[in-house]
Amino acid sequence: MNKRLSLFQLDVLREVGTIGAGRAATALSELIAKKVEITVPEVSLIPIENVSNLLEERDKLFFVIDMEISGDVSGRIFLLFSPDDARILAGSLLGKPKEGLDLRDELLQSSLKESANILSGSYVSALADMTNLNILISSPSLAIDMVGAILDFIFIQIAQYSEDALIIKTNL
Repeated sequence: MNKRLSLFQLDVLREVGTIGAGRAATALSELIAKKVEITVPEVSLIPIENVSNLLEERDKLFFVIDMEISGDVSGRIFLLFSPDDARILAGSLLGKPKEGLDLRDELLQSSLKESANILSGSYVSALADMTNLNILISSPSLAIDMVGAILDFIFIQIAQYSEDALIIKTNL
């Protein structure tokens, strides 16, 4: 994507993001048996070298879940969880209080990857349904480190293939 998006294209992507976020909230709500609220997605196309500047807490520890998109389109999906958010989500999924959860626990990490798979699948299926594109998602990988360091490393690799990043940001 080496061009600017029109307002119409941004609106279409925002609508896809809204539908995807709605599906993700529904899926997550069913999974944890609690109401999940979403924010209206923010959509932007920015130079890839500026992506990590969007992070307010780039020097803080985060769980970063990464999935590749392939098929008729290619790309990456990233889900970011602070340690506290990771504990809250995993605790809800595992039926345990967040206070007793060890961030290094394999079951906790597996539950986060599975929830990321479900959430990302909701977005990708919305995009595929609206565009009739064949879109596949890889298995999730998880890294735990300073979020800026993780994303800088990934975006250095991506910059070989693309100058811009499409950002669809939603808070659940």
